[in-house]
Amino acid sequence: MRNRYILLLLAALMFASCSDLKEEILDEQNGSDIVANEKNVGMIVAPSYAYLRDLQSRTGVWYGIETSTDEVALPTRGAAWNNPDYRSLFSHDYDPLNSYLRNTWNSFMIGLTKCNVSLQNLEKLPQTDLVKTYIAEVRFIRALCMYQLNDLFGKFPFRESTEFDYSKSPKILSRVEAVDRIEKELKEIIPTLKMKGEVPYGRITRAAAQLLLAKLYLNNQVYTGTAPTFADGAAKWQQVIDLCNEIEKSGKYVLADDYWKLYLSDNAAYSNQTETILPVIYNSAAGIGGTSWVTMSLSYNQTFGAYTNNLNGYCTTPTFLDTWDQSDPRFKDDRLKSQTGFNLGFLVGQQFDVKGNPIRTRTPDDGLLIYTKEFSLTNSSEGAGVRVIKYAPDPNTTYPGSSENDFQYYRYSDVYLMRAEAKFRSGNIDGALADINELRGKRRVNLIDKADFSLTKIYNERGFEFYWEGSRRNDMVRFNKYCEPRYEKPKETPTYKILFPIPTSALEANPLLKQNEGYVSQ
Repeated sequence: MRNRYILLLLAALMFASCSDLKEEILDEQNGSDIVANEKNVGMIVAPSYAYLRDLQSRTGVWYGIETSTDEVALPTRGAAWNNPDYRSLFSHDYDPLNSYLRNTWNSFMIGLTKCNVSLQNLEKLPQTDLVKTYIAEVRFIRALCMYQLNDLFGKFPFRESTEFDYSKSPKILSRVEAVDRIEKELKEIIPTLKMKGEVPYGRITRAAAQLLLAKLYLNNQVYTGTAPTFADGAAKWQQVIDLCNEIEKSGKYVLADDYWKLYLSDNAAYSNQTETILPVIYNSAAGIGGTSWVTMSLSYNQTFGAYTNNLNGYCTTPTFLDTWDQSDPRFKDDRLKSQTGFNLGFLVGQQFDVKGNPIRTRTPDDGLLIYTKEFSLTNSSEGAGVRVIKYAPDPNTTYPGSSENDFQYYRYSDVYLMRAEAKFRSGNIDGALADINELRGKRRVNLIDKADFSLTKIYNERGFEFYWEGSRRNDMVRFNKYCEPRYEKPKETPTYKILFPIPTSALEANPLLKQNEGYVSQ
């Protein structure tokens, strides 16, 4: 028990570095006194907040979600990245033993547990306004974990924070039961959560819960209908529109004039001033840096500053690349090119160092480093695959193994695109076009003509706006794109694979949990 309280203390110190919470020296010898003191409420919620950083994990959540789509691939390059679990996610040959799906499942289950522990301790404190606010924030994080488990796996074990008899197995929530439970949770906490500006940047706000509830409604047909079109599911488009309207009417958020400023290494202030609704905070100096996407994506010799250990991994696919008008400012930006040698966004063709010299591959005989559109999932050359740098590096960093950028988990632009989709699907074409064109105008992209407007345009716009941010799989399922053949996945995916398999380890741990239809337990 004492170890758990020490972990709470350590987590609180990290949380304090990212908010206005003040660090205090506490008596770690008596953990029960720590969690019984309202002054330590920040410490109690810290593990739940710290969990949010797992949403960007390349060994679990982010990787498991993104590499099953057309946005991200991790090809085998000789002996490098030679892992069948990487390839099977991309090709949709995954099974219950896939380690990255196991990590994704475990991550969200750990998130649920951390939230329940926080809630158990918070509920023992005097129920002041401060404590009630923190309870609502932790319940949001728990709802987010439930939402993702339901979206990806379709069922999961769940125990309320008030259930202390661990000799009893937790209830297994079906997909429909989970939707009802998540909706109930969010509706209860929205009135208690504070508005932006009433709590420090990085804390959960009312708009974050409203946006998550809108996402639940946006996907309600998927969660209640039959794959692959889900046309028989219950639509809740008006509820989506109403929630998006409430966020807009709050007046707390504006669309950013400078898209790429949202992704710079020092993006906190600008994000807070404009459209960020739910950031995940990083601070390398405090030991809580994010994944170094630059290192993971760039080829070995594409070095600059302290970035000297690149791993030549991730790329995007021709399928996704072909959806783009490459004059879209979101496709590339040159503001750091003089310091790094490359543009932000998509890196295509010959690569250059900071002095403008062409870079060669690691093996000189292979020639120039040219990022090509095509790649082989099983046997790629060093330059195969167009690279993506969505989160900008800090050219002067002394922490090249991590990223400083706050992760943009929810942004105000999603309000416009969710509302546009809900309006379009409910027959309000003019209203949908107005929303998408307002966003495109801010992004300095040509507006869409009504004659050319379609659901596909909305689907593509979501890709342009949110690529590599973790929403692509959910979008592909809702727009009936997930099972379609694509580059290096030539066959139609069976519809049962829209749900990931329940990991074997989870089935072994809970005999009440049953495998999703179509999969063979291993």
